[in-house]
Amino acid sequence: MPLLINLVDIPSEGLPVQYEVQASEVMLPRDDGKVVGFLNCSGQVFSTDDHLANFRGTLTGKVIRECVRCLMRFEEDVSLSWDAEFRQSNESSVVPVSSKKMKKGSRRHNAAIDEEDEHAIDAYPIQDNQIDLLPALQEHLILATPLQPLCDENCSGLCQVCGANLNEGVCGCCLPVTESSSLIADTKIPMNIKISRHSLSPLPEEV
Repeated sequence: MPLLINLVDIPSEGLPVQYEVQASEVMLPRDDGKVVGFLNCSGQVFSTDDHLANFRGTLTGKVIRECVRCLMRFEEDVSLSWDAEFRQSNESSVVPVSSKKMKKGSRRHNAAIDEEDEHAIDAYPIQDNQIDLLPALQEHLILATPLQPLCDENCSGLCQVCGANLNEGVCGCCLPVTESSSLIADTKIPMNIKISRHSLSPLPEEV
């Protein structure tokens, strides 16, 4: 459901807005998580004329993400300030932010845009004298996603041998070395001893 605002409804001092955006309305890429319940969007919209509008506000809520270490899902609180600029879509200099290409691995920090867009304005379109906050809200939420989500800074991750979750306890692959096993490891076998599958027997002496 779009979050539409008609420019004629915006007074000179700005229009306060507040929305509860349901999880079903926010489409996030799988790697960026899933919204829990709803997002609370509040702020103020300003318009200088019928060609330009601005929004400044905050976004709060909860998002389910997947930890990059242990692969377990966890809830993360989201609280961010964001703003967006809107311009008439028939202006040739305006390129919606969502149409720009992002570099893999750094898309949440620096947008890599095509050469023809390098002088374009980061703006969302005004259509039929209306602005829609939802695409801008959704995009800012994606940009705020951590590059490597962690359930906890001290997450121990998975055992590289058996795949056990080390946050739940130490697995057999990671048991500490005992005193007896240490003594065995330090025992040196004489060079004249032949190791067989069943027993250890001396090599015959050379004549």
